Amino acid sequence: MSSKEDKYPVELYKRLGDSDAAIRELAADEILTGLIKENNLLKWNQAIERLLSGIGSPQRTIRLGYSNLLGDVLYTIRDEVSTKQFCKILAVDKIPMKEPNGTDRQVPALQVLLAVHTYLCHKKLVSNPKLASTDINSMFDILFKVAERATFVRELAFAILCNALITLPDRLVDSGLQFYIIRRLADEKKTYFALEGVAVYLSIRSRTNFDVTLGQKKKNKYIYWNYANPLARSNFDMLSKIINEAQLNVRSPSLEQLTGTDESDFSYLQVHSWRKRRHCVWDAIANMYATPNTHNPPAAGTEEYKAETVPLQMIWAKVDSKYFVTELDYDNNDKCITGCNILAVFIRTVDIDYFGQLFTRNVSRELTLRDEMYAYSSNDRLRSFAVKRVAAAVKARCEEHPLDVPVTWKLLLSHVPTFDKNTLSALSSIVAEYSDDEVLIDGTYNMLEDLYLRPTGQVLEHSARSIGDLRREILGIVFQLLKSTRQCSFTFSTWRKSAIKLLVWTACFKTIDPTSELYAAPELAQPQVVLAKQRLESSMTFLIGENTQKPFADGGDHQLSWPYLTVQVLQELEVDKDRYTLVNPVDQTLIKKATKILNGLQSLKSGESTNPKVNLIEIFVSLIVLFIYTGSAVNEELEDVIKFGSTITNDILKERRQNLKNHDNRARKNKKRKVNASESISSNLDCVEEEDLIEGNVGPVLVEMILAFSTKKSTVLKETCENLMKWFANLIDEEALQLFYNVLQAKENLSGQNELFDVEDDEVDMEHEDDEDEEDEEDIESSDDENVSNSADNGDDDSDSDSVSIQDAEDVGTAQSDDQNKNFEEALSQVLGVGDISKKRKMPGDNADSDSGSEEDMTDEQMLALDHHIAVLFKDRVSGSNNKQTIASRKKLEKQAKENVVFAKTRTLDMLNAFVRSFAGKTATGTANVSENVGRLIISMIMPLLKLIKTTTNDGIRSRTYLFIRTEVSRAQFEVSYTDDIYELLTAVLNETAHTNGSTYTNACAAVAMFLCKLLYKSGAGKKHPEVLSKLMTIYTDFMKKWAMDKKLANSSNLFIEFIRWVEEERRK
Repeated sequence: MSSKEDKYPVELYKRLGDSDAAIRELAADEILTGLIKENNLLKWNQAIERLLSGIGSPQRTIRLGYSNLLGDVLYTIRDEVSTKQFCKILAVDKIPMKEPNGTDRQVPALQVLLAVHTYLCHKKLVSNPKLASTDINSMFDILFKVAERATFVRELAFAILCNALITLPDRLVDSGLQFYIIRRLADEKKTYFALEGVAVYLSIRSRTNFDVTLGQKKKNKYIYWNYANPLARSNFDMLSKIINEAQLNVRSPSLEQLTGTDESDFSYLQVHSWRKRRHCVWDAIANMYATPNTHNPPAAGTEEYKAETVPLQMIWAKVDSKYFVTELDYDNNDKCITGCNILAVFIRTVDIDYFGQLFTRNVSRELTLRDEMYAYSSNDRLRSFAVKRVAAAVKARCEEHPLDVPVTWKLLLSHVPTFDKNTLSALSSIVAEYSDDEVLIDGTYNMLEDLYLRPTGQVLEHSARSIGDLRREILGIVFQLLKSTRQCSFTFSTWRKSAIKLLVWTACFKTIDPTSELYAAPELAQPQVVLAKQRLESSMTFLIGENTQKPFADGGDHQLSWPYLTVQVLQELEVDKDRYTLVNPVDQTLIKKATKILNGLQSLKSGESTNPKVNLIEIFVSLIVLFIYTGSAVNEELEDVIKFGSTITNDILKERRQNLKNHDNRARKNKKRKVNASESISSNLDCVEEEDLIEGNVGPVLVEMILAFSTKKSTVLKETCENLMKWFANLIDEEALQLFYNVLQAKENLSGQNELFDVEDDEVDMEHEDDEDEEDEEDIESSDDENVSNSADNGDDDSDSDSVSIQDAEDVGTAQSDDQNKNFEEALSQVLGVGDISKKRKMPGDNADSDSGSEEDMTDEQMLALDHHIAVLFKDRVSGSNNKQTIASRKKLEKQAKENVVFAKTRTLDMLNAFVRSFAGKTATGTANVSENVGRLIISMIMPLLKLIKTTTNDGIRSRTYLFIRTEVSRAQFEVSYTDDIYELLTAVLNETAHTNGSTYTNACAAVAMFLCKLLYKSGAGKKHPEVLSKLMTIYTDFMKKWAMDKKLANSSNLFIEFIRWVEEERRK
């Protein structure tokens, strides 16, 4: 055979261990095809030996590829190589008995076990009709021999045996083979009364063809477990002894590690990972509780009672005491790692009815993730890995059984203080995916609501997590589920209504009737109320956006305005005054007016023909009413909303009635209709009161509302105000825009804030002084506590030195206070017109008559005249001592005021952006045209925007304004007739570029100048083009001369370059 032919199989075998499964399959097919083509028994044997040598590789992908091909080879030559011949090839007697030291690249015992596992689990081999139970018996004998010879893989050998007993068909594991296994175990009492023997017995019992006579002592002399069930009540004492005496961890790798099905685990050759896993007996025990116990418990002492399987709670108590640590033994990593692995198996396997028994006190403590403790050593990382394996088991269980989500979720929330966040998010995704399942949706919500209102479980007894933390977590889950839109079915929409009701109740109401449906015990704390307001607002933001994307979905659910629905829910709770009372009282007169407007708007909705303005006004009014109930808005703001809403609603109703009236007239002429349709909407005009209608210009009222609500730190209000600017931009004129400009021109300091928000300096100072007083009291208390603790910590030996230092400090403080008092007394003496008052102070022991004549020195009129001077003197003394504190608080106020003004300017720019886009669409495309009147409004923005860039101290505002000018304002297209004003504006803008105010300001002026040039050139189309171009050239030339002669002016060369380029482009056209 040539070297090329020798190299070809080697490359194939390398590809057989590739990480890509498709490449492994192709290589296996090619090798198998070559062997079949040659059909040489010697080649087949060589291939088997080669596969056996590679099947024990430390690399997972090599083990997978080699084991799969080995099964295919054994199946292909099943007639030439029998089971007995394959057993001889394995050569069990030559297996070394020593345990690998971690550096061995090949472990013969593991190679044999994996080969046997491949033989017993290969689907084609097992389905071979010629395969008999005697062949399986031979494979089992190999497992027993390996377990006896290489004790370090003893548990792994029995794990393979148990897996085969569970998965093999009945014809291969008949009663004779079952009896043989029990007898084989009886020959070795050491194995029989060990965890391996228990696992084998339970695996046999789990088979559908289990021979019950094997459990009868009269017929089976080899039976030592009563009723052939180690979990029987009569055997529990023996089983407990076996569990207690068993080793803490298993020394061999797991079957999942060996076969490569556990991708996340360590290499099986890493000995330290062998000692951190569970025994296979726990898989067998968990499998015994995979179905619920529906039988009535038998009477104690009866034969049925003795034969009954013990409750899972008794078994798990042994697991909890052996594999999970207490608070005093928390650093025992080995126990916790094995315990978490056992818990993961039980979570995946047992029936949901048993879940509550798994979360004991020690388990709950271990599942509390403490990543900061797990990051220091390898053992800690293994412990964290084991905890995360439990989280993976929870996720896998819920994905396989979605209806188990509510029970699992409740146990995690109530028993595990800080469970894995990714797992909780996965549970939310599962609920959203099966949103059509009414049982799952209702079960989840009822669980969350019940746990939120009446928190119970070990979270209250065994963990440091407070009820407030639990409720905060539930509110987060409710909000996350509200945002799930995978299938938004009718059931899910109904659940959303219930969730909104819970949020509304938490944010706005307090229950006074303990028997009511919504009653919290213990009472909700203020942080939960604040969080509920935030979640409610965020929910409105999301749901309104969803309405915009899918306004009319199947079933008509999306026709609901969620803010309007929220107001309905709120008012339903408000009506039930015997059970619920409002936290923030509201003006019912205003609420009734707003409700009448909402009802009138709701009547205008008619499917797809609904005016978008109707939806927008309904959403806006509903939001403000909701904010009134939550305390985030005031009555004055609601009054403006009612006036604006009444005016717009009145116009829409009149327009709709006129349209219907015209339609009726046409129908009567055609004799197709006899009913006056306009009458159906006439009654809706009653929802609008004449006193609430706005007389004259509506634009300023609209802008005042937008400024009031857009400057609140609320996303939903900001987006709603932008929509108002979009749909009602035609109502805005120069007077209304001036209100925006006033905000942009406000100073970014305390005085500017007071002008914007109508706040007096005295009010701000008083509020801040109150806050400072509270902080001072807290500081004093904390400092006193520190002094007490420090004095308590000091020993008796240091008492003298401490007293000396304290006395020194008192002397210094006394000296300083004496100097201050002396200065004050001198000033007071001058005011009183007397000598040194310090010399006249009465000292102890002085004669009582020494100053008896002091009152006679001054008359009453003189004393009254001194009152003012004395008051000023004392005020100066008090203010001087607090001077530093006053300066610090003033700086804090200035900083906060600047942030508020900057925020208001940012929102104002957003509103102006929405205004421009409402007319021109996305003007960045440069294709939209606007009318001349709108163009006049856009031009009026130029100087205020440039002034904003020039005066603001915030870089974000400066960049944002420049971007708005560059992408929106300067790309609007329209024609103007008032060209003289535009020329003057162009000259003024060019002059502005000469000032040194930074590159952003210069670039903004350049962009505006080019915009005005193009605007003038477009307005002078036709014969006026040369005239317009000549005027523009004159303006730019004059400015260039001025710029060239005066070196103090800013660099504006880019301005001229852009103008020349534009002229060149126009020449080419």
